[in-house]
Amino acid sequence: MDVKTLPSSIFNFSAKFCNELDKSKSVVSSPLSAEFLLAILTLGSEDPAHSELLTSLGISADDQIRSSFKSLSQNLLSIKGVTLKVANKVYIKDGDYDLNEDLKKDAVSVFNAAFEKVNFSQSKAAADLINKWVENQTNSKIKDLISADSLNDDTRLVLVNAIYFKGTWKKQFDPANTMDQPFFITSSETVDVPMMYKEDNYYYGESRALNAQLLRLGYVGKEASMLIVLPNEVEGLNGVLSKLAEGHDLLKELDDMHNIKVQVTIPKFKIETEIDLAELLPKLGIKSIFNQSDNGLTKILNKPEGLFVSKAVQKAFIEVNEEGAEAAAASGMVMMMRCAPMPPVRFDANKPFLFVLMDSGTPIFYGTHRKRSL
Repeated sequence: MDVKTLPSSIFNFSAKFCNELDKSKSVVSSPLSAEFLLAILTLGSEDPAHSELLTSLGISADDQIRSSFKSLSQNLLSIKGVTLKVANKVYIKDGDYDLNEDLKKDAVSVFNAAFEKVNFSQSKAAADLINKWVENQTNSKIKDLISADSLNDDTRLVLVNAIYFKGTWKKQFDPANTMDQPFFITSSETVDVPMMYKEDNYYYGESRALNAQLLRLGYVGKEASMLIVLPNEVEGLNGVLSKLAEGHDLLKELDDMHNIKVQVTIPKFKIETEIDLAELLPKLGIKSIFNQSDNGLTKILNKPEGLFVSKAVQKAFIEVNEEGAEAAAASGMVMMMRCAPMPPVRFDANKPFLFVLMDSGTPIFYGTHRKRSL
């Protein structure tokens, strides 16, 4: 596997991830952020955790993680025209604790991770230190990722990934054309939201399998874009999410899109979401890392101490307006010692839809817009 085939695995993981999120409200997530942490854990584990993680990530071997994630990290850092920051950091208990030597080499060379020693027994100071770093990496969009009560003297390390994106539409919307219009929450319930409008040439497609329209809005630089999957039915979004989670190839749908004139109406929106990964990941088959015994997390520390993941959380944010989009996400995992040419097509996003913010082919943020945003 290389960086050309990794996006397919990331799309599959992202679809399964998003399908497990709250379906009663708008949500935003970065499955990719979680995948960076899971990939690091994979390289530091043996079975049963190791095989679970590889299967869930859609990757067959450690060497493929090393080659594909290294290429992915380099590609993300080189995207033109937008601001995209991807940062990984490992906080290790102070004293003579450190990562296993092999894992530390991988963390640096593959994930470009930074390291810092922390006194976890001073839980509030440790949480403040970690949260300040996350806040700095995400332009102050993600705050208070780690709570002080999740840290104590048994904490051995905290893995954190932060992703921040800000881009300007290649074809910006004119604020003068933005006006309140009905957005269908269900087939019988609407709410007025500010809807943006523009007629221009966009990549557009129609999917019979998903029973949906697809629109791709490009950002300055031509590499990053937002894909919107708009079900034809007002209450069709859950069906789209289910089909994608079952393996429908969204990348193939992208290849079938054409650049044509489209009358686009989409809502301005702002979404913030907090996700308990300790609840979500087991639904994707990742269970062992949360077990307090015989989980396989044996190649992480330089000391023969059993570890388990005691806390795993992600916070994500996105704002879409006439100028473009701003998005941020951070995922953290706390590891404890075991104790103990036609007329213009209309694309009217006035009902629940899926959005995917991506670079040339890798999904970075994945979410749904269902009702009035923040």
